[in-house]
Amino acid sequence: MTNTTPQNPWQNLKPLYVLPEDLAAIVHHKNYSNLRLDTLPDQAIGGLDKAKIIFLLLNPGFDDKDISVNMTLPHFVEANRRNLTDPFGSPFYYFGSDLEQTGGYEWWSRILNPLLQDGITEVMLREKIMAIEYFPYHSKTYKDLPIVPSQQVAFNLVGEAIKRKKTIVIMRGKSYWTNAVSELAAYENTIVHPNPRNVSISPKNIGKANFNKIKNLIIGE
Repeated sequence: MTNTTPQNPWQNLKPLYVLPEDLAAIVHHKNYSNLRLDTLPDQAIGGLDKAKIIFLLLNPGFDDKDISVNMTLPHFVEANRRNLTDPFGSPFYYFGSDLEQTGGYEWWSRILNPLLQDGITEVMLREKIMAIEYFPYHSKTYKDLPIVPSQQVAFNLVGEAIKRKKTIVIMRGKSYWTNAVSELAAYENTIVHPNPRNVSISPKNIGKANFNKIKNLIIGE
C-alpha cells in the first residue's frame, strides 16, 4: 500500500539523538532532565503494512544496555534508523535480527512470552506486530512533557492503522493516546490492557478472549 503520509522528520537525526524542533519544544521544561537523549529514540518498532496487531505504549524506558549494548551494535543502529524513517515496511527488528543481548529484546520476549509458549514464533512476531510509542525519547519513567513535532508521525500512524482496521492494543497511556488521536476513543477494534504496570500479553492478564484474538491474528486464522 502506498505511503501517503507527510515527509518523515527522522531522516537527518544526529547526536544528540533529538530532532532540533523537538528540542526547542522541551529544553526549558522542568522534566527535560528526565530524558535520555544519548541513545536512539524508539518511535515505532515494526511495520504498519504487514502488522496485524498494533501495540501502543507511552515512551521507551531506559536501561544502561540502551547505550552500552545497543549503540555498539551496527545492526541495531541500522534497524532502528530504518524503522524511524520507514515505519510502514520495517520488521519488528528485535526478533530475528541477532539482538538477543539488547534490553529491548529481553523486555519484548518477556512481555510476549505467553504467546511464544502457545505456539507463536519469533518469525511470526517479526512480521505481524508493531509497537508505537506516544513519546519517542527514552527515560526511566515518563513525566509530562509538551507535545513535540515528531509525535505527529506516531499520531498519523495510529490514524492510518484505524483506517486499515488493524487491531490496536493500548498497553499504556490510554488518555494520552485518545486525546492525541480523536478517532481512537470510539474505535471498536481496540483492546485496552487492564494492567499498565504489567503489560504481559497473557490470558490471565488481558483475558482469554483477547489473548486468543491476538494469537489467531498473528497466526493468520
